[in-house]
Amino acid sequence: MSIGNNPNVIKVTGTIREINGRTFMGRNGLDVIDDIWHYAYVVVENTSGELLKFERVTTNEKIDPEIEVGNTCTFYFRRIWSWKQSIFHLIASESVGRGVNNFAFANAGKVAHAMTMAKAVPGAYILGLAMFALPARFTIGLSHALWLALIPPVALLVLNNMTSIERVRKDSIALQKELERTRVGQKFDGRELKTM
Repeated sequence: MSIGNNPNVIKVTGTIREINGRTFMGRNGLDVIDDIWHYAYVVVENTSGELLKFERVTTNEKIDPEIEVGNTCTFYFRRIWSWKQSIFHLIASESVGRGVNNFAFANAGKVAHAMTMAKAVPGAYILGLAMFALPARFTIGLSHALWLALIPPVALLVLNNMTSIERVRKDSIALQKELERTRVGQKFDGRELKTM
């Protein structure tokens, strides 16, 4: 089910059996035509008859028309691991009628994300002080307790690195290049599309 050597990209060929909770999430960066849509869940019956339920699915308006009950095509999901349940980004679709469609997040929020992390890491350290250092100062000493307060900011940085939208963007662009490289003739509106 996974593509290449990336276990986070899941390829599923099948028919959509059920969708629920379609909501508009906003625009994807500066591109006005690239709307982002979110589904509470999408149930796909693959070619071997298994029913697969993907919860919390995000995609864009290029792939969104493929998410229709009864539609058969190939979907490429990018999994983001979460502490409770996985989140999925539908980063590509491939069908006979509509060809290949891709979804990559805009690359516009790096500065805003860095500023948020610059505020969040010291905040996490203060939270760690309140959680670990103050209660532990009586048992193991204050100097050792200050090291314990590093647990929340380090955990925040590790989680941020593992679930970064930048990783989803890189995987999406890599998949897009792979799909373009392996296809002989792309289809557009049911006709062959020759790239010039």
